[in-house]
Amino acid sequence: MSAGRRTDRSVASIAGVRESARAFLKGLGPIAQDAADTVVLVASELVTNALRHGGGAYTLDLVAPRTASRRPCTTTAPRRPPCASPL
Repeated sequence: MSAGRRTDRSVASIAGVRESARAFLKGLGPIAQDAADTVVLVASELVTNALRHGGGAYTLDLVAPRTASRRPCTTTAPRRPPCASPL
């Protein structure tokens, strides 16, 4: 199962990503609430970072193959955001 979302810079789009992530997870069937909350938080953070550091436009794809989940997020920014040093 997969779901995708593409939009331009908007605080409302972050709320939309959270709603999309919740709907995506609901479509997967039963999932622990803490796990669902973590997925929603990660999706929200990825999009927030893409908006803040990636130029404003993004594509978020949520994919759940039978054995794993991936949450890639891409941006159309002309340059890569600066990398932070690990803690």
